Order: sequence, then C-alpha cells, then structure tokens
Amino acid sequence: MAARKAYAYDYEMGSTAKKREYTNDYQDEQSNVKRRYGKNKINRATNQKTKRRVSTVAFILCVFTMAMVLTYRYNLISEKNLQAQELKEELAAAESALLNAKIDVEQQTDLNKIEAYAKQQLGMQKPDKNQTIYVDTSNTAQTIETTEETTLIDNIVNSIKNFINNIF
Repeated sequence: MAARKAYAYDYEMGSTAKKREYTNDYQDEQSNVKRRYGKNKINRATNQKTKRRVSTVAFILCVFTMAMVLTYRYNLISEKNLQAQELKEELAAAESALLNAKIDVEQQTDLNKIEAYAKQQLGMQKPDKNQTIYVDTSNTAQTIETTEETTLIDNIVNSIKNFINNIF
C-alpha cells in the first residue's frame, strides 16, 4: 500500500494510458488577462452575462404571464357565452310553455260550459226585457271642454311655443 501511495500519480490499474497532470494553463491565462486588462474587465464581462441571463429569464416570465392572462380572459369569455346559451335555452323553453298554456286555455274555453256554470253554480240568469235599458249614443256625443287655471308664466311659455311652431 505504501508503494501505491508514493507512486499514485504514475501507477494505473488496467490497460489504460497513464494519467497526465495538466498545468494550470487556464489560471495562468487568467492572471495574464488580469494583468493586462485589469480586474474590472472580467467583472464587467461576468456582470454582462448575469444581466443577460436575468433579462432573458424576465422576458420569459413576462411572455408566460401574458399567455396566462390571455388564457384567463378566453376562459371568462367562454363561460359568459355558455351562460348566455343556457339562458337562451331557458327562454325558449319558457316561451314554448307559455304557448302551450295559451293553446290549452283556448281549447278548454267553451261558452256553453261557462253559461252552464254561471247558471248552476253562481245562480245567474239572463236579463228580462224589462231589465234591459237601451242607450242612444249617436245624439249624446258631445264634447266637454275643461278649463284649467293657468298662470301667467304658463301663458307666456305657451305663446312662445305657438310662435315658434308658426315660424317653422
């Protein structure tokens, strides 16, 4: 075991190629960039990347929210249309029931039955000749004018109205 620990970087099990350790070339390049451009350029680049990511996420959330609002409004409109359709069906049913009721009343209305009911149940009878009084309406058709008390202001307003009517 001690031998394996001492030669752990050279010792490999199996038929694979020997692992090679890489130098920190990337870290050396980063330090060169830092020396050349300063630390602020790298920070700006990372800040711009994070800003882009944040703005992308915000844009996606905005689009998703707008899509949800549109879906919600469509759902409300569909519900209202469904309610209107149900109310129309109820109205049509009520109109047909009313028509059926009118037809039933007309079919059940028989003047002979009404006369029999009035005579038997209510004790009514047709009037005799001495109970009938005839009224002559041709001679008594007279018109009666009523006078209303009008105030001075009403008279002035009426005269103005008449004057305007006469002009036009």
